[in-house]
Amino acid sequence: MYQEAWQAMLKAEHIVLVSHVYPDGDTLGSTLALYAVLVQAGKKVTHYNYTLALPQTYDFLPGFSKIKNSLPKHFDMVVSCDCSTFDRLKIPKGEYTLINIDHHITNTYFGEYNLVVDRFTSAGMVVYELLKANQIEINKACATCLYTAIADDTGFFLYGDIDELTFSIVSQLVKQGANPKEIASKVKRRESLSKIRLYAYILNHFELHENGTIATVIIDQEALLATGASRNDTKNIINILRTMVNVTIAMMILEEKEGGYKISLRSKDINISKIALAYNGGGHKTAAGFEVPPCDPKVLRDEIVEKIKRIDILCDTRENHPLH
Repeated sequence: MYQEAWQAMLKAEHIVLVSHVYPDGDTLGSTLALYAVLVQAGKKVTHYNYTLALPQTYDFLPGFSKIKNSLPKHFDMVVSCDCSTFDRLKIPKGEYTLINIDHHITNTYFGEYNLVVDRFTSAGMVVYELLKANQIEINKACATCLYTAIADDTGFFLYGDIDELTFSIVSQLVKQGANPKEIASKVKRRESLSKIRLYAYILNHFELHENGTIATVIIDQEALLATGASRNDTKNIINILRTMVNVTIAMMILEEKEGGYKISLRSKDINISKIALAYNGGGHKTAAGFEVPPCDPKVLRDEIVEKIKRIDILCDTRENHPLH
């Protein structure tokens, strides 16, 4: 399938690379890596993202400034990276070939070509294997993008099913020019003042449930306004609650500016993708999410907590972790 997908790309006249809405390092790193090699191969390529305000955390990635917010009039191929469902692309259906590159266990296999490897920690790993299978040379720009994709989606090698292959790949990327220290500094040490204030808000407003094994926080538009935080500032911020010793699952309910709520779930070792799937969402075993229309966020929180309580493994955990 790797060879077939690559040959299809080489035959396409105009390729649109699509990173998912409200992008993270994996979707941007993966698509920008492909952008680098496809342009080098002489292909006509456009990188599209629906989100108007891209996270500036990743502005150091080669090709970041070339990401467009509008689709070209004519194109015959779409390549998506790190999207588990078609709707996260935010593009209309049309007469084009679709290549779906992903690693989510909840992927819906919406492409003509589905390069989906759910045992991989990131879409970046899938892109690396695609290039390797086709003997494509990985230059420094491509290596930087792929290293960022893999590192970002594993929390810089803190979570996910990290194995020998993961480190073997990043080792090769370092050999090709990726600078681990520089990438880590760019991604992890450039937090905005507004995000720091949002951390403070979370620490002052979170709640504990089920003897301290579940932590939740509701962030409304008023909280974002008070802290000066943007939608991008909320990325992965829920992880701070997961770090508490007794917390097994953390949940953030974020009010969207357009209405409705985005729910982010994080766990230490419990399959919360089941909860996301119940709401037509998706994700990983320990990191998942979904969206819901306007509702009472407290009622929604309590409903989700009840669903979490029915996960057998949490019941066992709850008995062994008294609240400190």
